[in-house]
Amino acid sequence: MMNNLYSKNIFLALALITSLCCVGAWDAVSAQPETVTPGGGASANPDQVLETSLASGQKPPFVYNRERPDPFFPFLTQEIMKAEAKAKAELTGTRQFEPAQLTLVAIVSSKRGLLAMAQDSSGVGYVLRKGTKIGETGEVIQITQDKVIIEQSRKNMTGENTSRKIEMILSKEGEK
Repeated sequence: MMNNLYSKNIFLALALITSLCCVGAWDAVSAQPETVTPGGGASANPDQVLETSLASGQKPPFVYNRERPDPFFPFLTQEIMKAEAKAKAELTGTRQFEPAQLTLVAIVSSKRGLLAMAQDSSGVGYVLRKGTKIGETGEVIQITQDKVIIEQSRKNMTGENTSRKIEMILSKEGEK
């Protein structure tokens, strides 16, 4: 019984395929996708291409609106990812460390103003002045008698610049 039903289904499928081939629905010419060049070839204005195709009675070509982003284009290309990795690898001095990784050791007064000295965990010292870059996005904006204020600015998901201020406080002698 099952073999009989199976053979009937196969027969009907083959009959359908054969009839479609005879009618010409699967013609090799009609199965080929139509190639459309951006801008419609001769004219670059999509509105003109659409108007001329509608006036001549032809099927309008696909025209991509370039004002909107391409939804199939990857967000991060390989070149951008390589450039970001290279920039991160090339950070030197205080740019290698985030403010939490440095310890404020001293603040000194000079003719140019106040200078600060910070150490990393291995004991290497760095001189901090106003405008010194710390980490990837931080910058020293103010040095007072007992602290260094660092401003970190980043872009959030909506593209707005957000900033936060971090204070490195000088511990007094004997405090930890």
